[in-house]
Amino acid sequence: MTDLIPTRRGRMADKGDWRAQYQALLCTPDQAAELVAPGDTVACTGGANWPYAMDAAIARRLRALGGAIELDSLFAPVDTALLRPENRDLVEYNVNFLAGDRTLVPQGNVHFVPTNLGQTGNWMASRHPQAAVIVCAPPDENGWMSRTLWGSHLHRTVLETCPHVIVEINPQMPDMASGGERHLRFHVSEADAIVVSSRMPAENLPLPAAEEDRRIAGFIADLVPDGACMQFGLGGLANAVGDCLAYAGKKDLGVHTEVLTNCVAELMKKGVVNNSRKQLLPGQSVGAFLVGDRHLWRYAHRNPDFTFKEIDWVNDARHIAQNERVVSVNNAMEVDLTGQVNAESIGRRMYSGTGGQMEWVIGSQLSPGGKSIIALRSSYVDRAGQRHSKIQPVLPPGAAVTTPRTFVQYVVTEYGVADLKYKSCLERARALIAIAHPDFRRELERQMPL
Repeated sequence: MTDLIPTRRGRMADKGDWRAQYQALLCTPDQAAELVAPGDTVACTGGANWPYAMDAAIARRLRALGGAIELDSLFAPVDTALLRPENRDLVEYNVNFLAGDRTLVPQGNVHFVPTNLGQTGNWMASRHPQAAVIVCAPPDENGWMSRTLWGSHLHRTVLETCPHVIVEINPQMPDMASGGERHLRFHVSEADAIVVSSRMPAENLPLPAAEEDRRIAGFIADLVPDGACMQFGLGGLANAVGDCLAYAGKKDLGVHTEVLTNCVAELMKKGVVNNSRKQLLPGQSVGAFLVGDRHLWRYAHRNPDFTFKEIDWVNDARHIAQNERVVSVNNAMEVDLTGQVNAESIGRRMYSGTGGQMEWVIGSQLSPGGKSIIALRSSYVDRAGQRHSKIQPVLPPGAAVTTPRTFVQYVVTEYGVADLKYKSCLERARALIAIAHPDFRRELERQMPL
C-alpha cells in the first residue's frame, strides 16, 4: 500500500518519492527569488533562522527590477542584505520584537508591531503574504524537515495558505524533536523551491552573571518548590537562576518555556530537571526556540527529552496552566510604585518588544500553586557614571506598560522580594521601596501614592 501524507493545498504526496521531488525543487537562490515580486508581502523566519542566501538573492532581484516588498519577521540579524541602509527603499520591515535590529529603526523603514509573542504566527497570517521563506534542517528519512532553532514563530497557517514557500536548507542546523507531530516540521513536497546554504547559524554564548543577578537569582530560587515547572528567560540572570536551583538541591523540576538554553540543558544533565512531575507532556522539556551555542545544538539534536512546538501553542496560557506549580521568571526595565511593568521601551523608543511576558504572567498564576516573578536590578549607571533607580514613582512619559499592575505578583531585585498581589497602592509602594536601591528609598518615600 502506498504511504500517502496530506500536504499543502490539499495535495497528497508519496513519502517514497520525496527524494525525486527534492531534486526537482532544488535550485539556486536567484532562481528561487523569482517567486518574489515587487509589491509582495513576504513572511520570513528570523533570528538564527534568517535565510541569508535568499535574503541576498531577493535584494538583488528587487534592485534589478526597481520594486519594494513588505517583509514581516521576528527580529532580523544586523548583517542582512535587505535591511542594509542603502537598500531601505526596497523593504518596509515589520517586526514584533527588536534585538540587534533596533539599530535599524532610524532608517525609517522599520516598524514595530505590538503583539504578544504567542500571536506572532497569527500576526504574520493576517498580512496575507504571497511568499514565505523558511530555514530548515536537512530532510529525515521520510522527507520531513525540522524548522529548527527559531522556526516556531512562523506558523503552519502561513505556510499552508501563502502561494509560495521557499525553503533554505542548512546542514548546520539541528533536527529538533517535535513529539512526533507536525508542529515544527515541513515536508519536501510542501515546498515550491529549495535552496541549500551552509552558513553557520549565529551562536548565543552563555552570558556570565553579574553580582546583582546572582543575588536576585538566590531570592528567586527560594520561591521555587521541588516539582515546579519553570519558565526561564535569556541572559546572565537566567543562568544565575539555573546555578542557584542546582546549588539549592531542587528536585524534579520541569520545563515549559519559550526559550530552551544552555542553562536548561545543564540542569537536565545534572538531573535537577527531569520533568517527572509535569501534567502536560511529562518527561519532556518543552519550548519554542533553541537559543545557545553549538554545544546546545548537539545536545538537542534529535534528543527525545525535548519537545519543540510552535510559539502560539507554547505560550498559550491554557497550556501553561495545565502544569502545576509553574514558576515564570521575566525581566523588566522598570517598575513604578503601583506595580506597572515596562519591559520593552525607553520612554517612547522601542528597545525590545512585548514578548511573551503577559502570557506567562497569566498562565503561571492560573497554574495550581503557580507563581509569577518579575525580576530586575534595582538601579543602573548611565554612561556619565550617574546612578538611576529602576523603581520609579511613575513610569516615564511614553513608556510601554508591558504588564498591568493588576496582574503583577512578585517583583524581585537584589535587595529582596515584594509580593504585590491583592495589595493596596500604598502597600505596594512600601514593598517596592523596601527592595529599591538604598540611595533612592527616601526620595521614593516622598512620592508614594496615597
